[in-house]
Amino acid sequence: MKRVSYGGESFITSDDVAAALLDFAASAAMSSVGEVVTLPSVLADGRVDSVSLVIGPSSELMTTPIETVHAEPDTREAVAALRARASELGASNAHAHGSAIVGTHLDSSDPATGDIELY
Repeated sequence: MKRVSYGGESFITSDDVAAALLDFAASAAMSSVGEVVTLPSVLADGRVDSVSLVIGPSSELMTTPIETVHAEPDTREAVAALRARASELGASNAHAHGSAIVGTHLDSSDPATGDIELY
């Protein structure tokens, strides 16, 4: 599982939710969009609860792996919703700002010849 730190607080959630949240936050930032998201969180005693966050262009999130005796909750629905919304924002962002430039190195003099996406 992962600890997600945001706004001076933190919560524990599944690896998949943490990854999808980071993807969504990056898409929201690129699209200058702010939204409230409600996600499953795991309490210290293993019970599943929820946490709500406002994610927008200036959101600063950090995830760190944690060791726990508790099983990861079923978060497939939350992950699917975050990924779908990130995809929608990414598609609208690509439309507004053009397509990705591809290069092998961030400092490459010819970024169109490699495989790293630069936006």
